Amino acid sequence: MIKLLLAAVVAGCATLVGAQNTGQTNPQATPPSQPQQKPQPQIQGQPAHPRRVVAKLDGFDLAPAKASANQIGGGSRGAGADLKLVLYAPHKARIYTLRPAFSWKGDPNAKYKFHIQDVMGLFAWDRELTGTSLSYPSDAPPLSPGGAYLWKVDPVSPLLGPPPPAAMIVVVGGTERAQLETGLNQFQGTDFDAESGRAKYFFDQRLWYDAVMGYTELIQKYPERENLYVLRGTLYFQLPATESLADADFAHTN
Repeated sequence: MIKLLLAAVVAGCATLVGAQNTGQTNPQATPPSQPQQKPQPQIQGQPAHPRRVVAKLDGFDLAPAKASANQIGGGSRGAGADLKLVLYAPHKARIYTLRPAFSWKGDPNAKYKFHIQDVMGLFAWDRELTGTSLSYPSDAPPLSPGGAYLWKVDPVSPLLGPPPPAAMIVVVGGTERAQLETGLNQFQGTDFDAESGRAKYFFDQRLWYDAVMGYTELIQKYPERENLYVLRGTLYFQLPATESLADADFAHTN
């Protein structure tokens, strides 16, 4: 009898506690509330904080979840967080220019071997260099419209670790290239409006390499224009590999 009374008292206390804690739900049934979204300013404005700028946009990386199956390099852990080689590029992307610019995260004082080849294995080009960027030079055979290429970077020193997976670029050709050229005809000249119009056009067409090259050239010519850093940072923000570059660009507007 005493045990039954105690059990009843305990049950009553539990009911009272539950009544006093109204609004408390089972965390298994209801997920925790999401943090408040920060306001998103206009793309031409000055963000109050690097991470308040834009949302992620589709179309820049044609294979965002994984690297291309046609790889000429193997992913692995590098020698350290600061020295780990990372390609500043989508896994797979469309491209308009026949002489792109490439860049990667690494040791700016180290030597690397840049390699690009077509997916059919009919063309290959290499160059050893010191630094973390390469503009495809005029003495190298231009890429071909409609062609698909893989590029990678190998550290010359084994102390810098193995190379990351290769990145793929698909050069637009045929009807699509003709349409792009028609669209670009509206931005003739070398003045700021024409050059910024071309860069934005590449951005709108989701041509990542071309847009990066366009905004980088504009920043080199007009370093005082803060909105250019916002625009390039917006582009960098679209890829996990280049989010740190986005933060650096957004910092110019603080």
